[in-house]
Amino acid sequence: MLPDASADLRGLSQADSVAVDPHKWLYAPLEVGCALVRDPKALHDTFSYLPPYYHLVEDPAEKAINYFEYGLQNARGFRALKVWLCLRQAGREGYQQMIGENIRLAGTLYKLVDADAELEALSTSLSITTFRYVPRDLRGRHDAESYLNRLNSNLLTRLQASGEVFLSNAVIRGKFALRVCIVNFRTSLQDIEALPKLVTRLGTDVDAEMRAQEVQS
Repeated sequence: MLPDASADLRGLSQADSVAVDPHKWLYAPLEVGCALVRDPKALHDTFSYLPPYYHLVEDPAEKAINYFEYGLQNARGFRALKVWLCLRQAGREGYQQMIGENIRLAGTLYKLVDADAELEALSTSLSITTFRYVPRDLRGRHDAESYLNRLNSNLLTRLQASGEVFLSNAVIRGKFALRVCIVNFRTSLQDIEALPKLVTRLGTDVDAEMRAQEVQS
């Protein structure tokens, strides 16, 4: 959908089926999943089962679509409604703008983190950026990796409990990382600019507490 999409993503057009979570990057309310298939007959051939107690009376003039013949569920809620409403409300242009902005913000965060002396940028792709907090005196210290992993794990817990931001985690080449996944169209540049300062402030506190505990023990 975006003109600068990578060749890897364009390869999805060759797939026979693609699974999508619209409650993530299509900004739909929880929970809704979607399977896009090139040949709907493949779903029907896989899942259709009509035991004798299924007495379905169909109007010959109108071919009915029985959705239980296209998936695992029989009874189901009308989850497709909220996806349809989102598509109608935002449109293709709206999604291009929102998704493109999420990706730009992730790229901006990576640059901000990379320029910070107490943060180490690890990776960025689409709307995801990973990094970790590294105290200045531990920069480049290979013998401190175990401590840094514990430090960033504790820091993540502190960040989540702060109520100011919610990050997840990742492990990048053995390093425990803070993971920022931007999938909210309300996320702003001001949010992104505030994040490194928040991480370093809380990171300094957590580091001081951990070192004090190690001295006591």
